Amino acid sequence: MKKLLLLVPILALLLLPMGCEGIEEGIINSMFSDMLEKLTGNFTIKVGGTDGLNFTGEYEVWFLHYDPDTESIVYTKDSYTVEGQVPEQYTFEGDVTTVIFQKQTGDYSLLTVEIWRDEELLADTWRETSEPWGAVWVGGAIVYE
Repeated sequence: MKKLLLLVPILALLLLPMGCEGIEEGIINSMFSDMLEKLTGNFTIKVGGTDGLNFTGEYEVWFLHYDPDTESIVYTKDSYTVEGQVPEQYTFEGDVTTVIFQKQTGDYSLLTVEIWRDEELLADTWRETSEPWGAVWVGGAIVYE
């Protein structure tokens, strides 16, 4: 009986870390998943400036998720190449975006680019150029509240 009573606390001490590890992993996975879920939004890239201005551009849509096996945040991304005339806009769902747009004229007409998330202009994502063949770039537009 004394051996059995001694065995119970030893087993508890051996098994407790295993159980806590699973709980800890679940908490971490949940924490990162919740944080990354808040990143996901409906983005709109608004290309403006001088009406009728020809432009080309490229934007990337990044999707982030937590991988518990590697204990890291990993991503996938899609790239889109576009061309058009001002005004134009592109809408998509994602976590992060990076954009670059270039004028297709050598004059001093205006090209503007704005990135909106859930109908709100993101801070520091508004760019413009009036330089001949000018380009604007906005990288890593991300918001976490």
